[in-house]
Amino acid sequence: MIEDPSKRLVDQRMRNRIMDAMSWLEEGAVGVRKMSAKEFFLMFYDFVPEEGSPWAWPKGAPETMTPAEIDAVTNVLAVVDAATDDIADETMVIASGWLERIAPIAKAALDLMLTRGCFDEEVEESQPSNRTFEAALRDNAG
Repeated sequence: MIEDPSKRLVDQRMRNRIMDAMSWLEEGAVGVRKMSAKEFFLMFYDFVPEEGSPWAWPKGAPETMTPAEIDAVTNVLAVVDAATDDIADETMVIASGWLERIAPIAKAALDLMLTRGCFDEEVEESQPSNRTFEAALRDNAG
């Protein structure tokens, strides 16, 4: 891994991490059962910062994302924000019904992003070419 990556490489990696987060959100209750509910939502907020952050979405969106991808992730952010505002107790996440609302919106965002594919994480590129990571995400999404 490059020690001091360029802004472009960081943006390529961020877009890939956002796609990874979408694949977990799409899993819904299955995803939550693989980690804590807090981790489930925080791994999304790690790459799609909520309001109040200096990099709040969509201002903090990586330049490697298209306007349509940014809009799709913004839709996911809106429903995740509503869910986290509404769920007072982490143990109630699965029973709350929010995961069933989040999953199809996350799937739509991931599907849109997968039409372009995933970026290489070591080499700057103008278009995504990382078929290995893309295949892993498609397997998760299947």
